Amino acid sequence: MKKKVLISLLLVITILTAIFSTVYATDEQVEIPSKYDLRNDISIEVENQGTRPWCDEYSKTKMVETFLQKTKGINYNLSEAYMAYFEEFGGTYEKQVLESDFPTKDYIISEENQKKYDEATSKAVAEFNFLSIDVEHEMLKNYIMNYGGTTTLVLTDNQWHKYKGGIYHKEKYSGGFHGVLIIGWDDNYSKDNFYYEKPENDGAWLVLNSWGSSWGNNGTAWISYDDSLDLMRDTQVMNYVELANGETIETKLKDEKQEEIKETEILKEQETIEPTKTNNMQNIFIIVFAVAVILLIIGIILKSKKHK
Repeated sequence: MKKKVLISLLLVITILTAIFSTVYATDEQVEIPSKYDLRNDISIEVENQGTRPWCDEYSKTKMVETFLQKTKGINYNLSEAYMAYFEEFGGTYEKQVLESDFPTKDYIISEENQKKYDEATSKAVAEFNFLSIDVEHEMLKNYIMNYGGTTTLVLTDNQWHKYKGGIYHKEKYSGGFHGVLIIGWDDNYSKDNFYYEKPENDGAWLVLNSWGSSWGNNGTAWISYDDSLDLMRDTQVMNYVELANGETIETKLKDEKQEEIKETEILKEQETIEPTKTNNMQNIFIIVFAVAVILLIIGIILKSKKHK
C-alpha cells in the first residue's frame, strides 16, 4: 500500500509540474523585453536620400522591406525612386519594384524612365497598404517584434541636424516634418545620454534615419519616450502586402476610424489586455486539482490503516 501511495504522490508532482510549466511558458511568450533592436533579427541597410525630399519614400520603402524580411525571410532591395516617380504624377503608390529594375541613382522624369516604369510594374510587390493608427507603447513594441519597423513623423531641428545624443524636447518645438522608421527601443536608455536637454525619465525609441551612415549612430538615433512630440500620433503600420506571385501577407489590422481593433495574431491583444484574468483562472484550476488529489491520497491512506 505504501508503494501505491508513493506512486500516487509522484504522479501528482509530475502533473502539477507540467501544468505550472505550461503556465509560465505561456507568460514568457507574450513578455516584451525591456530592450529590442530589429537589426539583431534582420539585415537593414542604412540609406541616404541626399538632397532629394524623399524621406517619406525612404521610410515607407524600409517598412515594406523589413515587413517582408520579418514575415517571410525575403530580403528585397526595393526602389525608392519608383515610389517617388509614381507620386510625381499625383498617384497613390500601391506597388513596388526592385532597385535593380528602377535604379534610384538614375531618377529623372523622362520618356526612357517612363518605359522602365511601365515594364517594372509587375515585379516584386504587386500591391501593399498602410494603416495610420494610434497605438499604445506596448502594442507598438509587439508589432515591431513580429512585423518589422513602423514609420512615424518627427520635426527636425538643431537636435536632428547636429545630432550629439538622444532627441528630447520638454516644450513643443518647430521644424520641418520628416519621416523615419522606428526599429526598436530601450526602456533603460539613460536620461544622461541626452545632450541638448535631459528628460526626467530613462527610456527611448530607436529610429532609423535616411541621412546616411555618417549621421547619428550609424544612421540611427534615440528619441526619448518623454519627448514633447508624441511619436504615436503619426505612426503607420503595414496592413497587407501582396507579392508579385499572388501570395498575400496581412497583419489583419483594422483602421480605427472604421472599426475597432479586434483580436489579432500581430498584436496579441487578448494576451496583452487580459493576462491577469487568464492566469488567475489557470491558478484556480491548479489549486482545485491539487486539493482534490491530496484529499484522494489522504482517503487512500486512511482506508489502508482501517483495514489493518
